[in-house]
Amino acid sequence: MKIRVRSRLSLLLVTTAVFVFAVAACTNSGSTDYPIVPNDSLVSTGSTVYAANCATCHGDLDTPPPFPSAPPHTVDGHTWEHPDRPLVDMILNGATVVQTMPTFEGLLTEDEVRAAIAYIKTFWTADLLEQQMQISAEYEAGLEQ
Repeated sequence: MKIRVRSRLSLLLVTTAVFVFAVAACTNSGSTDYPIVPNDSLVSTGSTVYAANCATCHGDLDTPPPFPSAPPHTVDGHTWEHPDRPLVDMILNGATVVQTMPTFEGLLTEDEVRAAIAYIKTFWTADLLEQQMQISAEYEAGLEQ
């Protein structure tokens, strides 16, 4: 009986160790900058950046976008469907979809853009935030392959 208990305990410990190392490897490989996790500091900075650079076209929680081609970043929009890294790229390098979004390269730093995205994430429900974080994590994992 003692041998079975020890064998099961050993198997459990080995399995747990393998799991922990696998998670650590996935978590520590690649950039720790993505996905962008909102925190008080990022959201505070992002609120200022967003008000000064984004709200004019994209609106905010209380004001819809004045331009139909500029998507809202609220739950009514589709920003949450995109991974973080491409969002940063679109903001810094501009995007041409229906209407051209200007480039903010040279006007905003990558850290400021990341802060604005952290602030945008406060517009979403917990479910949408969770889905978007998963989308971003899967995107990052795909870059590492």
